[in-house]
Amino acid sequence: MIRRVTDFVLVLLFVWACMLLGLWVIGSVIVPFELPEAANGIVTGVSKVLFSALLVLIWLWIWREIVRRIFWHEIGAQRPLGGSTKSSGGDEPDFPRNTS
Repeated sequence: MIRRVTDFVLVLLFVWACMLLGLWVIGSVIVPFELPEAANGIVTGVSKVLFSALLVLIWLWIWREIVRRIFWHEIGAQRPLGGSTKSSGGDEPDFPRNTS
């Protein structure tokens, strides 16, 4: 139980820390970014949007991977129903088959 709460808190801390860091990067690096001698502001604007979208997608992917690993770790750590220690290799189910 404590492990689950700790994992949840760590994920939340990671998400908030990365959001604040991402907002700082966007505010201090991307917003003042200007391409030298650009014909118009469209190229600069598109590059700002693409870089910001790339940062967001990387952040979401890292978040997804962390949560996915925690989830499968918890699934693997759980004991089978009924407290059986029998390891099913996928050949036979743990429940009786309906033969009728």
